[in-house]
Amino acid sequence: MTRRRRTAGSTSRSRATGDLGRYPLYQGLDLERLNPGDEHERTFLLEAQHLEMEEALQAHEEMITETGETINPTLHVALHGVIANQLLNNEPPETWQTVQRLAGLGYDWHNVMHMVMGPVSSFLQQAMTAKQPFDREVYRRQLNELPGDWPSPEEIGRS
Repeated sequence: MTRRRRTAGSTSRSRATGDLGRYPLYQGLDLERLNPGDEHERTFLLEAQHLEMEEALQAHEEMITETGETINPTLHVALHGVIANQLLNNEPPETWQTVQRLAGLGYDWHNVMHMVMGPVSSFLQQAMTAKQPFDREVYRRQLNELPGDWPSPEEIGRS
């Protein structure tokens, strides 16, 4: 199977909401009326947070960012969903504590989710490839190390 790739319009770590009118799937929708507690509506909301990925998501294609990185937008949104589930269920509670701490430092919601995505994706890969069980202490340590080498909120705002 050959995978087609799309080029992303933006790779900035900051979240630009953009004009939903440019994206037919979201045109005329009041996203505020969707229920984040409903898994399907939550996924739709997470996809709407990634307007630059809309075409690739619909076509189930990979994307190439401006920096040449290949990403799978479906996996990317799914990782956002894993974090959303952790937050909604407060399990593990360290995820919510980390989100609050990073937001208190001035990071926006989307960048915080991307920071937390690092430890989450690391554990998912270990569970799938090495059959390693979840280690809460290692996860807690990785969360405590955030923001790590991420640029400051001020630097992100200038990019």
